[in-house]
Amino acid sequence: MSGKLIFCIFGLVATTAAATNPTNGQIISSTACERHPPGYDAYVATAIKQYESEAARGASFGVTPPPPTGLSEALASRAEYDAWLAHPTACRRVLYRSDGLNVAAFIWEPPAIATNSRLPVILALHGGNRDEAKWKGDSATGMARLVAAGFIVIGVQYRGVDAGEGQEQYGGEEVRDVVNAVALAKSLPEADPRNIFMFGASRGGMEAYLALRAGAKVNAAATISGLTDLELEAKRHPDWEAQNWRVLIPNYDADRAAALARRSGVVVARTVDLPPMLILHGTADWRVDPRDSYETAEALQERRRPYELHMFAGDVHGLVWNSRERDRLMIDWFRKYMVH
Repeated sequence: MSGKLIFCIFGLVATTAAATNPTNGQIISSTACERHPPGYDAYVATAIKQYESEAARGASFGVTPPPPTGLSEALASRAEYDAWLAHPTACRRVLYRSDGLNVAAFIWEPPAIATNSRLPVILALHGGNRDEAKWKGDSATGMARLVAAGFIVIGVQYRGVDAGEGQEQYGGEEVRDVVNAVALAKSLPEADPRNIFMFGASRGGMEAYLALRAGAKVNAAATISGLTDLELEAKRHPDWEAQNWRVLIPNYDADRAAALARRSGVVVARTVDLPPMLILHGTADWRVDPRDSYETAEALQERRRPYELHMFAGDVHGLVWNSRERDRLMIDWFRKYMVH
């Protein structure tokens, strides 16, 4: 499954002692990740089972993804997966300061970094809400492809997630945690502060646009199945609105329209000069309508901002059929805008 439409414009880590008045982005504590990766056969079986569940749920939205036949070939090969397990990325879970709160994040990086080397950093923003879909030490098997390409990856959890302090507001105050993660990235002695990038998946796409509007400075950004039009998705997913947005967004019912507009990346794209954006989406995505990405690309086009839009025919949420191409496109996009 490789079809696509392309529209292009142009052991334990020592705990860090907290200062009396820690600054935004400062690491408060750091511990080695807990990792429990499945064996290869279990990894493939789980991926196929999840895909079958996605396909079944898509039917109620009029979406019919391709059958799972051949999906195992689109996943990591046994050799690739076994290599990830034999030579894992270095991983630590940190708490960092964000507007007076201690917020959790994961940091994945190469197990060995040459003395005086400075590596580019990717901020990774997950989807879901609360502890659903939060990052884990084994996420993407330790972000193996991105780390192998020479990047440090910081997985931001948002406040209140993974035992962090505070409460997320689904596009509210936790956006500051993404902004402050830029300071976290720049504070790492092994990081190149000139080369900070960002990607957001699903709800993380929303967080990416909101963080850029709030002042997060990155060279370029990417979204995967990005949620950018909340008014559209509220009509498609009334359960999301009832169970998540109304619960997490303060004073939601007092001004629902304003709350949704403030959290919609397409509105940001229409009003803010954004850095170069890479937009990736599957046409068989029932969770986040592909129109979210089309509309956002049109907004970037109207503002004459640099972007690429890649729509993958028949692929689903997260682009499981095209994960290699997804990661390659992101790596190439970030390298294109790297400062040397």
